[in-house]
Amino acid sequence: MKNYFSKPSLIPENEQERIEKLNQYCIVDTSTDRTFDNIASIAAELFDAPGAFVNFVDSDKVFFKSNLSNFPTNHVLREDSLCSLAIHEDKLSVINDTHLYDDLRQNPYIACEGGIRFYAGAPIKTEDGYIIGTVCVIDSKPRESISELQVSILKKLAEVVLDKLESIKAKRRIAKIADDRLHHMVHNILNPLTSILISAQHLQRKATEGDLVYRLAHTIVENTRSTEQHLSKMLHKAAAEEKYIELEITSINPKEIIEEVCMNLGQILNNKQQRITVNISTDKSIKADRHRLIDILTNYLSNASKYSPAESEICVECREHEDSMIFSVSDTGQGILRSEIDFLFTKFSNLSSVPTANERSHGFGLYSVKILAEMHSGRVWAESEGRGKGSTFFLQLPK
Repeated sequence: MKNYFSKPSLIPENEQERIEKLNQYCIVDTSTDRTFDNIASIAAELFDAPGAFVNFVDSDKVFFKSNLSNFPTNHVLREDSLCSLAIHEDKLSVINDTHLYDDLRQNPYIACEGGIRFYAGAPIKTEDGYIIGTVCVIDSKPRESISELQVSILKKLAEVVLDKLESIKAKRRIAKIADDRLHHMVHNILNPLTSILISAQHLQRKATEGDLVYRLAHTIVENTRSTEQHLSKMLHKAAAEEKYIELEITSINPKEIIEEVCMNLGQILNNKQQRITVNISTDKSIKADRHRLIDILTNYLSNASKYSPAESEICVECREHEDSMIFSVSDTGQGILRSEIDFLFTKFSNLSSVPTANERSHGFGLYSVKILAEMHSGRVWAESEGRGKGSTFFLQLPK
């Protein structure tokens, strides 16, 4: 007999960071999900196995996001789970016969009647290298071997799980943006309402009950209080709901998208007598959500107009770059201080640039642009040589 696990501890050296990474996905102790169940079902069919799981290794337990087996619970103690061993391996973990190893034979889920004899688990590994769980299959009968095809597909299923987790996380961030926008808007309304209420109450106290001023002040007080209550209810309702944006990925012609954005903003550009130049050096299509891509480019072009003087020139470009497509919007306007570049795509960014025609800016647009780009596995950035030297905003998306 021999031991399967040669390391002195079940706890990885990067355990604290690994748990922090797992917690970012907010997946532990959540309800079942059809996508994860489908992944487990494919794994079970692939191995012709009676049990398959999508699970995540928490600090003290292994949580089953999908449990296609006769296990009656949605988790087991970490010390009793074979997946606690599997998270130590970057590669697929395969145990053809658990009874061949002394350190495994005492496991309650192996020693029991009809216990686990075969196990195969593919690590769910984040892009920065943390293994947070596995897609695994089990059988009560030992096996001689598994095929290369089974190994390859099980690994790919683990990658699909990670893609789903990243999508969920991105949607949660989008929901947070919408919630922040609502809170910002409501608070901007509530602040002057408070002043109106105080002023109306003051008038009411000074006026004689029953006269015109008193009645008008009373009406203002009652309506203001009612409005405050409605706004507060709106905030509570928003906090209780989760509204996610689902991407609808289709094949898109960049030229058509850019032309539509330019047409939609044509009147704004005309009002400031701004000229727009379009340079498209590719005829290839791109996979993206049409409406979200329009949102991003509209934000870029709107900002270029907003922060540029009348009769200035704006250039919109699209070009291929290796395995990606890069969109850019350049202007000859105010430019950006180098000290502010890093804060452009942050929430509620309050920068020194001021719209040239008293247009409004709420500090949300570029932050939402960043989130939408990340949902497409893309990235955004900006370049400027400084104040008064214009700026260029970029969007890079995979083809």
